[in-house]
Amino acid sequence: MILSSLLSIVFISMAIYSLVFIHRASIRYLLLVVYGAAIFFVWNPESTTVIAHSFGIGRGLDFVIILLTVAMVNGLIIIVRHLNSQHQNISKLTRYIAVRDAREPKSDLND
Repeated sequence: MILSSLLSIVFISMAIYSLVFIHRASIRYLLLVVYGAAIFFVWNPESTTVIAHSFGIGRGLDFVIILLTVAMVNGLIIIVRHLNSQHQNISKLTRYIAVRDAREPKSDLND
């Protein structure tokens, strides 16, 4: 009961954070649905077993672990793509600044 209450408080806090700091509406609402489902499953853990059986998985915990693994791999792929995009943008900006600020080399020869 205490753990369920603490987890509910954590998920509610995360939902409030999402409402305040995430600006894309589609992601914000998706996260609210996920947090709402998490609160539901915290208070009704037997429902995960029912859902898992409909997918051919024996236990609800196994089903949750599979979903979390898929979500984490997906998140990792999104982060890597975003970092790669930032790296490319920084390289383009660096090249632009280098070309813009290029100077003629000084000649050490006295002609």
